Amino acid sequence: PALIVILIYGESKVDMLLVFSQVVLSLQLGFAVIPLIYFVSDKKKMGKFAIKPLTKIVAWLVAGILVFLNLKLLYNSFIPYFEEGKIMPVILISITGSLFGGLLVYIIIFPFLKKSGTDKSIEMHQPENILAALSAPSYNRIAVALDFSNDQKILSSALGQGNKNSAYLLIHVVESAAAKLHGRDSDDHETKRDIERLDSYVMQLKEKGLDATAHIGFRSRVKEIVRIVKEKNADMLIIGAHGHSGVKDLLYGETVNAVRHELKIPVLVVTLG
Repeated sequence: PALIVILIYGESKVDMLLVFSQVVLSLQLGFAVIPLIYFVSDKKKMGKFAIKPLTKIVAWLVAGILVFLNLKLLYNSFIPYFEEGKIMPVILISITGSLFGGLLVYIIIFPFLKKSGTDKSIEMHQPENILAALSAPSYNRIAVALDFSNDQKILSSALGQGNKNSAYLLIHVVESAAAKLHGRDSDDHETKRDIERLDSYVMQLKEKGLDATAHIGFRSRVKEIVRIVKEKNADMLIIGAHGHSGVKDLLYGETVNAVRHELKIPVLVVTLG
């Protein structure tokens, strides 16, 4: 800010800028000192380190003088605008003054308002008796995001989370050049092979007596996974992570983080190494 002022107004305004900065600092002191006095006077918070009555009296006296001098400074600075009768400056000064004056009054009376309420103890953690009401969740529609790199590990983890009534929604997003350009209308070799492979997984799971369906997405991996999961009302997502970090995250994309931030259901991340 100082550099911008110098560039616009020249070096001749540096002294004025310095004075203005000190005035602003002076005006905000009351908003900092008054809560500080309340805080260090509170025996519940400070214990034996709470300030003594004499120190408290001196502190409030200093704070009162400080606020009075600041108000006098503001009065002397802005009264010419009221005498000149300029409408816009008067309106701006009145609104700003009312806001800051109200905030100052609120800071002064807030501790008294707080005392009228009931004090609540600070709970660092949840109650210990929550374990008595534990019950294992049951996932009936499990979405499984596959990228055809280590599918066996991901599918094994998915089966471990399911039950005999679970339905498995196998998801794969085609990211070939044709798929990115044409979406569902793409008919390139990679799209055909991906669909065939996903259908093969579905058939193998059905042979094991499991309920499975295939769902193909196109273009954006993150958006398509989130879309399919939401459209099919899945209550859990299994997704693989290759353990990229740093530069590799920028190159390969943080699919896992982006997906889990978009969903409100449990997301199991399987580390693939």
